[in-house]
Amino acid sequence: MGIIKAEGWGRMFVEKPPTPYDGEPWGFDNGAYGWWVRGEQFNEIIYRKRLDKAFSVGVPYMAVIPDMVARGDESLDYSLGWLDKLPHGWQWYLAVQDGMDKDRVIRVIDKVDGIFLGGTNAYKATAYEWCRTAHKHGKKFHYGRAGTARKIQDALMIGADSADSAFPLWTMDRLRETIKYVNGEEVQRTLFAMEEMFENSQSKLKYME
Repeated sequence: MGIIKAEGWGRMFVEKPPTPYDGEPWGFDNGAYGWWVRGEQFNEIIYRKRLDKAFSVGVPYMAVIPDMVARGDESLDYSLGWLDKLPHGWQWYLAVQDGMDKDRVIRVIDKVDGIFLGGTNAYKATAYEWCRTAHKHGKKFHYGRAGTARKIQDALMIGADSADSAFPLWTMDRLRETIKYVNGEEVQRTLFAMEEMFENSQSKLKYME
């Protein structure tokens, strides 16, 4: 915890009630991915109970609107149906999924506070496109499940405003490696000029699962 606080990072809470440290930029995930991995439907009853507990804690940096993993426009319709049921005063992010129509998202983007990159591992390849779309419309972009060193680098290079990752939690070496990435010390060069990317973005990984 000491390192997390020192770096100004926060945590993404899913199943456990949030226990943020003072000033922590914590996030609230809806848990859809975990249920999807287990082959289960989104459990609205459990989600509402988790949400009630989280809402009593305070205001997070961001929260993810309920969604359906890898179900495209069906997920979009499902998420939009939740908008009037969610508490006010939070920053609610729309999770984009495999097969989702970008034009439809753009038409409703003013209804949400940000874009959350959800979907399958293969769908993470669309991160740059969604990040540009979010920023073009004055919204923030969160890279969900940046679970490898490469994905953390991608999140930084494309200008994501935040990301969540379990990568630094496994070993101290991974934690130190992630700190170097976030501080711009070891991010591999790509076709993007890194100096320009850091000048034009406000990138900083804010979350750890």
